[in-house]
Amino acid sequence: MPEPKTALVTGAGRGIGRDIALSLAREGYACGLIARTKSQLEETADLIRKAGGKALVTPTDVSKREQVLASVEAVERELGPISVLINNAGAYLKKPLTEITEEDFDFQLKVNTYGPFFCTQAVVGKMAERAAGAIIFVLGSETRGGPAQYSAYTASKVAQRAIAESVAYEFMHRGVHAAALDVDGAVDSARVREAMPDTDPSHFVSPAQICAEIIHLINQPKSSWTFQVDLRSYVQWRPRASAKKKP
Repeated sequence: MPEPKTALVTGAGRGIGRDIALSLAREGYACGLIARTKSQLEETADLIRKAGGKALVTPTDVSKREQVLASVEAVERELGPISVLINNAGAYLKKPLTEITEEDFDFQLKVNTYGPFFCTQAVVGKMAERAAGAIIFVLGSETRGGPAQYSAYTASKVAQRAIAESVAYEFMHRGVHAAALDVDGAVDSARVREAMPDTDPSHFVSPAQICAEIIHLINQPKSSWTFQVDLRSYVQWRPRASAKKKP
């Protein structure tokens, strides 16, 4: 019989995390689901099970190492060795620089930096022993620049990308595919459409295409592994600075 396929998805209770988990389940993965809110995880698990898939709910605060380790142990005990990790959980903060408290800054780092570090640290060693596995870091446009009022969030996401690249250099040659998926722009959702009612929906990043890109990355052959992917709607490719006017 073929080896069971098991994925661990953080931030799987709602939004793109839920979409990713459902997509992986359709690909035959049993899914360990991580987030802080159990009720949301149960909703995701119910959708997976109704479609014939297998899921395990593991309420977890990814910023707490002991909780991550306990969840990883539970998933591998119940579903099998984790072969795919999706570091998707994140905290978001928009606030003027002078108003950001130490607690604000700490929270961004704990969720967006410590979280993926702890999750990766918990699974990558065993993946390397098997010379197989994939770890995807879901990032955003803030890893390329620091827009106003996003200093704490940007710092945490830039640090996460640095971790992703270090993982790539330390473990790719040992058979573990690490990739940074940089999703630039508003992701299409009911909430986004309600907030931007006059925007052409084609200007939003498609959740289905984010999921498709993740499936593409984890199925890439070892001879052709990608590390950095910039995924954005066509309008996001416009120049980021206005051309200088001729004198």
